[in-house]
Amino acid sequence: MMSPNDPTRSASAPVAQDGARVCLSLSEINALCFKAARGSGLTWGEAEEAGWAAAWLTRAGLAGPSILLNWLKECDGLSCPMPEAGRWAARMRPLCPLRTGIALADHAGLPEGPGEDGLQIDSVAHPRLILPFVARAATRLDLPLRIGWVGAELTLDTAANGPITVSLGEDAGAPVDLWIAVVARPEPNEQQTDCAVPTKGIAFADWQALDALALRVTVPPSAGSRAGAGDAGDDND
Repeated sequence: MMSPNDPTRSASAPVAQDGARVCLSLSEINALCFKAARGSGLTWGEAEEAGWAAAWLTRAGLAGPSILLNWLKECDGLSCPMPEAGRWAARMRPLCPLRTGIALADHAGLPEGPGEDGLQIDSVAHPRLILPFVARAATRLDLPLRIGWVGAELTLDTAANGPITVSLGEDAGAPVDLWIAVVARPEPNEQQTDCAVPTKGIAFADWQALDALALRVTVPPSAGSRAGAGDAGDDND
């Protein structure tokens, strides 16, 4: 039986609130989702981006770990984008939101990226996961970017910092065609009327699923690993 402080755990065992949810800090969410993504077979770089994106979404009031988990269940069947000016078309399979988001931020300021003429991206699965990278692209451009798909539309701006203030519909993960455009920055005294309620904790079942994926990249403890831990030399001068 694994002890609560076993070093192979992704983190200390959280206590479920009301028997259904657990509370983690943003850094714990980042670490857990990073390890879970790596345990699902993503590269180290992709896994780091996934952990960061889950923490960003959580800070924005969305269920970042749950969004990430739903995507991880299908990421093997999704394709990489082929950036082109004006439109990124999906070929054969829906586009992966993480890899599409990374490419989108990397192409900010380039002809293939979002610009004055706008950008359409076809058939993106789990579109909420792309939001952190649109925000990163807005930061690199120092311009607000508006993103939308059927049933959702919001502006991400370098000057904004707080919960997302529009409804994004249900997180079904079904592929959507989305568009991104540069928009004018609102006046400083312009007030937003909609409010979002930040997510309260993580579903305990989702934490368990992410933790199980994270444990794939750990080494189970053994007598040999414990005996070999630490420096075998004498550091006394």
